[in-house]
Formats: sequence, structure tokens, C-alpha cells
Amino acid sequence: MLLEICLIVVLSIGVAALFWLMVRQSSEKIVSQYRKIAQQLKVDLTEPTPQLAGFIRAEPFVHGVYRQRELSISVPGKGLQNTRQIETIIKVQADNETFTWQITAAGLLGGLRQRDSGSKQRWLSGDSLFDSAIDLRSNDDVRLARIFHRDRRALIATVLKDSKGTIALRGGVLSFSEFGLIADDAKRERFLQLTELICDLAEAVEGRQGLAFKTDVI
Repeated sequence: MLLEICLIVVLSIGVAALFWLMVRQSSEKIVSQYRKIAQQLKVDLTEPTPQLAGFIRAEPFVHGVYRQRELSISVPGKGLQNTRQIETIIKVQADNETFTWQITAAGLLGGLRQRDSGSKQRWLSGDSLFDSAIDLRSNDDVRLARIFHRDRRALIATVLKDSKGTIALRGGVLSFSEFGLIADDAKRERFLQLTELICDLAEAVEGRQGLAFKTDVI
């Protein structure tokens, strides 16, 4: 009996140590990517202290001014719709607090994400390929049509179909959210490109011309 108890204790310690090691390695990878993002965008990095001796990973985040607007890249404390679905979010300032929209890929997941878009009706561009692939809802269809011209519609459709993400404009904040964490070079580079896209969209919202965005890098 004593031998069995000792074996259980040893196994429990081993499992806890393995879990701790996995969390630590994961945290180090994520922090490393955020350090590179902060350096490349020339913004600040905040690294919270891990909790419970490292058994709970503390998510880093970057924040500051990029392309003359407030920017942050972070992971919310709670997942989507208060679930365990972890997502990473890019947020930028957009100087328009009355214009709102939310864009997702069409389908079941997109429909779930659109639950918080209120009673807004789906906007149809007249482009059958775009309209079949994308669920876009807004409070100003006329302004939306000016922003989402043909080239931009094609780019947005590609981004959202590949990422299963969401682009939203609410209260003067334009955001892109996607499931998962930034833990490798490929995802970091893609999020850097998405940051440029969101900044371009913010300029379009404000009536300014966004930069030419390369569609082959996402």
C-alpha cells in the first residue's frame, strides 16, 4: 500500500513538472514573438509576471503609436463569447465613433460571431463571389460601399477565408481577431501584415487613402 502511494505521488509530481515545462516553453516562444513585434513596429511591450509559479501563462501584449494612430496586439482575458476559445486581437484607433461594421467569413462559425452585431442587416455588394463568401453587417451601407471597392473586397475575402477571423469597427476602434496565439515566425509575420491592412482600413474609414497592400503575403 505504501509503495502504491509513493508511486502515485511520484507520478503526480512528474505530471505537474511536465505540465509546468510545457507552459514555460510555450510562454517563452510567445514572449519571443511579441518582443520581435514590438521591435519591428517600434512600440512598447508589456510582459506580465506569470502566476502560480508559472503554471498560469501570463500573456504579453504590445501597445503604442504606429502610423500615427494608437495600436495594440493582445490576447483577451476571456475567450470568444466567454468560452475557452483563445484569440489574438489587433486594435487600432479610427477617428469615427458612429460608423460600425462587423465582417466574418460566411457559414456557421461566421454566424456565431455575428451574434453580437445586433439587428444589423447583412450588406450585399452585388459581387456574387464576395457575397457568398463574406457576411458583412453595418449601420451605414452607403459609406460601406465607398470603402469596399472591388480590389478591397477581394483582399478582405481572401484574408477572412484563410484566417476564419473577424474585422469589426465599433466606437472608433477597428479590430481584427483570430483564434490562436502568436507562437512562431510565420504567424508573427502574418500578423504584421494584417496590422498594415487594419491601418489601411482605418485610413479608409477616415477618408484617407490607405497604402497599397500586398495580397500575396497573408
